[in-house]
This record gives sequence, structure tokens and C-alpha cells, in this order.
Amino acid sequence: MDETLSRRIQIVCAYAGIAYVILYGITFIVLPHNYPPPDPSWSAAELVQNYYLKHHDGILLGQTLSAATGVLYMVWCSQLSVQMWRREPAPILSLLQLTGGLLTVWVVMFPPAMWAWCAANAGSVDPEIIRTVHLVGWYCFDITYWITTIEGIAVFLLVLKDRTQPALMPKWAGWLALVASLSFIPLSLVPYHNTGPFAINGWFNFHVVFITFGLFIAVCSYYQVVDLKRPRIPATPGLAQAIGRSQVTT
Repeated sequence: MDETLSRRIQIVCAYAGIAYVILYGITFIVLPHNYPPPDPSWSAAELVQNYYLKHHDGILLGQTLSAATGVLYMVWCSQLSVQMWRREPAPILSLLQLTGGLLTVWVVMFPPAMWAWCAANAGSVDPEIIRTVHLVGWYCFDITYWITTIEGIAVFLLVLKDRTQPALMPKWAGWLALVASLSFIPLSLVPYHNTGPFAINGWFNFHVVFITFGLFIAVCSYYQVVDLKRPRIPATPGLAQAIGRSQVTT
């Protein structure tokens, strides 16, 4: 493949991170009236009546599109792994980032499909079944966070120890990756709280966690594009050629 075309494809893939944050935010939060998520303490009948029937069209459209736009995360994390790989003697951090990213893709795509099913069947299926599927979706979405935490830690370690110049991204971006990845840990408290900051719709578990996660992706995406747009000038061959020419002239 032509190097120029390859560079353009990589830049598009790097921009997929920013596209994911924007489009997934719209389809996951705005369209399905998911800000904040429905109260986990609601009974099955309240959940169906106050959420799935009230916002039926928005939920069905939004969550169906969420399952589609979630694939942008795969495109972005694959490109990030390529750029990390170039900077490692052995690409273990790159592979951890890629594996965690690909598993995260399933997490951000599968639960929306479950919530779309809930919207499609609300009013015709037993409300208890709707509530069960709804909560299982949220538990899968929240409690499986360790795959994404490992991904963020891998990015942090690579950025912190990156000795290449210019660096892939500034050190503060690496620390943001660490903060974002560790902020997921309180999601382990979701099964124990139906109210308060650590509930599914709590101010910490929904607001702090997902805001820092979105910032992490957008910042990485931006610096990936910056890195890809830098001119690639192979200094070593140029020096070798200069030495060769000097030896010939002498």
C-alpha cells in the first residue's frame, strides 16, 4: 500500500476516538433519555411505565444506534495500539491496550442491544422480565470495567516511560488515562446501592466515571492525530549517505 494512503487511513482511524465520544454520547445519553439513567430502585411496573413506554421511540432508536456507533471504539483502539507498538521493544503494553479495547467494544455494544430489546417489548412482555434484562444490561456495562481499566493503565505506562522524541502524547495525558481507568473501580459497588453516588444513576458512577473516560479517549485521539501528521524524516539513512559521500570525495 502507498505510504501516503496508509497515513491517511491511520489519521481517520485516530479521529474515530473523537467521533466515538460525540456520536456514542448522543446515541447513548441524549436520544434514549439516559441522563440520568432510570432509577434502579423503581419497581418493574414503574420502570416500564416511566421509562420504556414514555420514551419508547427515543430508546429504541438511540440504543440501536449505540450498538452501531460503539464499533468506532474498535477502530480507535486498534490505531492507538499501532502507535504504541512502534515505541516498545516488546509490544506487551500495546497488546494489553488492544485486548482491553476490543473487549470494551463488546461491552459498549451488547448492553444497548439489550435495552433496545426492552423498549421493543415493553408493554407486551412481563415487566419483571423487562426489568431483569434492563438491570443485567447495566451490570454487564458497569461491572466488567476491569478490561477497560487494564487498557488505560497500559496507555499510562507507555506514555510515562516513552523516551522517543517527540513523544506520542504529553505526560499529563498519561496521568489522565490512569485517573480515568481507576475511576471505574467504584462501579463494583453498583450491586450494593440502588440510591446515592454509587448507584447506576449516581453522580459518581455515572457522571464522574463517564466524563473522565470520554476525556481520556478524546485527548488520546487528538494527540494520535498530531503524531501521525508529523513529517517522517529518516535521520539515520541521511547521515549514512552524507558519510558515504564524504568518503568518496576524499
